Amino acid sequence: MKSWSAMLAIIAGATALRVAVLAGSHLGFHGDEAQYWSWSQDLAWGYYTKPPMIAWLIRGTTIFCGDVEWCARLGSPVLHAGTSILCGLIGRHLYGDRTGLWAGLLFLTLPAVSFSSAIISTDVPLLFFWALSLFAILKVLETRSNTWALVLGAAFGFGLLSKYAMAYFAVGTLLATTIQRENRWFLKSGQALLAIVLAMALIAPNIAWNLANGWATVAHIGQNANLGSPMFNPSEAIDFLSTQAGVFGPILFVVLVWRVVRLFQVKHDPSEGFLLSYCLPVLTIVTIQAFLSRANANWAATAYISATIVVANWLLLPPRLWIAKMSITVHIVAAGVLMVFFLGLPGLEPPLKSDPLRRLRGWDLTGIEVKSAMQAHPGRILLLDDRKTMASLFYQLRNAPWRPVIWDYDEQPDHHFELTARYHPKSGDKVLLVAKWDNPHTILGRFSTVVRLGRIEVPIGAGRRRILHLFTLDGYVER
Repeated sequence: MKSWSAMLAIIAGATALRVAVLAGSHLGFHGDEAQYWSWSQDLAWGYYTKPPMIAWLIRGTTIFCGDVEWCARLGSPVLHAGTSILCGLIGRHLYGDRTGLWAGLLFLTLPAVSFSSAIISTDVPLLFFWALSLFAILKVLETRSNTWALVLGAAFGFGLLSKYAMAYFAVGTLLATTIQRENRWFLKSGQALLAIVLAMALIAPNIAWNLANGWATVAHIGQNANLGSPMFNPSEAIDFLSTQAGVFGPILFVVLVWRVVRLFQVKHDPSEGFLLSYCLPVLTIVTIQAFLSRANANWAATAYISATIVVANWLLLPPRLWIAKMSITVHIVAAGVLMVFFLGLPGLEPPLKSDPLRRLRGWDLTGIEVKSAMQAHPGRILLLDDRKTMASLFYQLRNAPWRPVIWDYDEQPDHHFELTARYHPKSGDKVLLVAKWDNPHTILGRFSTVVRLGRIEVPIGAGRRRILHLFTLDGYVER
């Protein structure tokens, strides 16, 4: 139990440090984060691109500590702490205290987890509910408990409300309970039925929301898959797999590949086979998706819950323990560097050719400039032409007496703001357009009077500037 107490203390300390870094950071929201914040101002059972959990999470934290960036991100380090504890519980359940300790610590320090703890994203609650589902099904298989079946159903349902990638868990469960004869009873059991019914009850309001909104979120999944693009892209599959070394850590990823290879060469531990049932299908499906079209690095994030425990258990033997220690050391150093740069201290920028944090810089100054433009042209409608600019300014202008609207180029909603804040032009409108593009001729051509006012320029680091173009528009022309 001493090792368990030590793990909890380390997780608590690391989480407190991550929260302190969030509170001290001067970096604004990324466009997606700002959009999620906007959703939290209008709670619903669904949104154009995602299920509702991310909005509920942000609403919960901002009620507690206010509508500021660090508070909206607070759920990330807290839930990642919970996921680390669950990884420890799963490792302890399958292999004992030492594996539980190392599984919890390894997950806590994964590169993707350290980065994710500094922002708010849908992967955060997804990983937590995936880990809770994995622990719950282990308990169901061990005890045949209806109570744990309800926990499983709730965790799976809330996972689906976080991100539809939770559906991969069902694939893993089907595989894990099929390949191991002693677990096949679950597929025909009352416990499985109980879990499914509860999960479906939880996701039903989101299905109803999609039905009422033209299956908006489901349609977005199809757009993300991008299967209409040229098929068969081996370079995309290779790129995706190479990024997984950054997500999981290069040392741990090599160990994982080794364990997968050995899985098919020698008689394996049943627990390892069980855990890899929740890892390999995810990696395989997303790699195929990358081969057919493209895939983002985080799309296989759920694979690394069970992968962390597999790797931790294999590394525990004394000849290998140094590998785990070295990996954690590398991850901690990388996390420390990220924390320093994430503080956004003046003059301190990542020494990279392309600063990955540049999109988080300067939005407060951008908001001030837009406010000044609106005050200089009172009575005008604030019109924007880009989703991420819209999301960021929607947040920056949250206390302003007006709200931005967005131009819908094809008159079909392609994102949340075109669904909820679309500009409906009238002939007498007086408009101030803040455009990402230098010459948005599609918009300018619809007004009889166009005056170019100049542009907003805000430094965002490494000699780069965010540039937005200002126009006044009058005399909307009907077509």
